[in-house]
Amino acid sequence: MEKGWKQTWKNLLFQHFEIEDITMLEKYLPKNCTFDSFEGKYYLGLVSMHMTNVKHKATGNITWFKHYNELNVRTYILHDNRPGVLFLSLDVDSLISIFGARVFYGLPYRVSKYENKPNDVTSYRNGEIQFQTHYKITSASKVYDKDTFAFWATQRYFFANKYLGVSFKGEISHEPWELCTASVENANLSVLDIYQVKTQHPDILFCKHIDVQTNKLIRI
Repeated sequence: MEKGWKQTWKNLLFQHFEIEDITMLEKYLPKNCTFDSFEGKYYLGLVSMHMTNVKHKATGNITWFKHYNELNVRTYILHDNRPGVLFLSLDVDSLISIFGARVFYGLPYRVSKYENKPNDVTSYRNGEIQFQTHYKITSASKVYDKDTFAFWATQRYFFANKYLGVSFKGEISHEPWELCTASVENANLSVLDIYQVKTQHPDILFCKHIDVQTNKLIRI
């Protein structure tokens, strides 16, 4: 039976913040992985998005989850010199997807509520706003060159995690990212309060949609 998932990600807004002390995240680092840096600096990514048409490869065109919202906090890692993502939190407004992701993937999913309007995103956790932003698209989309921050932050081929003492990774595949630039007005970033972040990277990125596949988990 084929394992893994297919889905379409929409309206992805990428913001990045330099981490003051990357060693504070070492307890989350999976086995045989190292933190990845860009020009000597380490970053937290804050990504809001809308997940749609989530299907399991084993069940063909049956849609398991029609749509839900997600806000994830991530940092970037290497395994066997390949770039990947380490999720620190994933806040979604779908209880059943949280249950499945925690049980089968061990990923740090949490329940939250969302208000989504054109160019506005608000995320609530425990009844309090944890993220609120207004954004504008400021360029046409394009595929970025390999030496750019945009390529480094988005062109990643796996996610990895550590769950109950076991480290694993799941491969990710998709077409090259077609990204726009954006401007933001952040009214609330309290989702980042537990991290020691410094300045925000000037490259704020947006992707209208991308089709993604993930494969079965393997231990590392």
